Amino acid sequence: MDKQTTLKKIRDAGVIGAGGAGFPTYKKLDAFVEHIIANGAECEPLLYKDREAMLQEPEALFRGLEIMQELTGAAKVTIALKKKNKDIAERYGAQAQKLGFRFFIYDDVYPAGDEYVLVYEITGKRIPPGGIPLQVGCVVDNVETIINIAHAVDQEKPVTAKYVTITGAVKNALTTVVPVGLSLGDCLQLAGGATVEDFVVLTGGVMMG
Repeated sequence: MDKQTTLKKIRDAGVIGAGGAGFPTYKKLDAFVEHIIANGAECEPLLYKDREAMLQEPEALFRGLEIMQELTGAAKVTIALKKKNKDIAERYGAQAQKLGFRFFIYDDVYPAGDEYVLVYEITGKRIPPGGIPLQVGCVVDNVETIINIAHAVDQEKPVTAKYVTITGAVKNALTTVVPVGLSLGDCLQLAGGATVEDFVVLTGGVMMG
């Protein structure tokens, strides 16, 4: 399959950044880079949606990374995790090594501009202020985005669902998969409802707001 056909499948499936930014993935992958970074580092201390995506769909994650590598010609592929999820690297380390991929584990810290820090820690290169990873030869995608790439290319499956963590002042905090477009009220009901009357919903988390 040629590059433009693959990119069209990704575009037609509606694959966008699943980490929150929502940038069109086909545009990001229409480039040649040195390094692909799979961001599974959870930018919020209470989020576990990236963890669950990796645990539930590891084959799609690795397949998505292979597709990204083919599209971009990247020589290096790194999967980034926080220490709290290092067991994932232990579980899938052998599989990653067979494909020539590596895991990068770093501290459970949550700085502003997490992507900038991630790129620097892994590559030693600094993204220019206001810049993007592409300027230093990198493509960074959330692990759920990468899973969606595999579904789009191999199954022509559109993005119709999303991994979410529902936590805070709820009866039963959980991480689950919901249909795209599900209301916040319905998400709260999945968690058993709020435990306080006067509450605020933060989409993204406390650190991201």
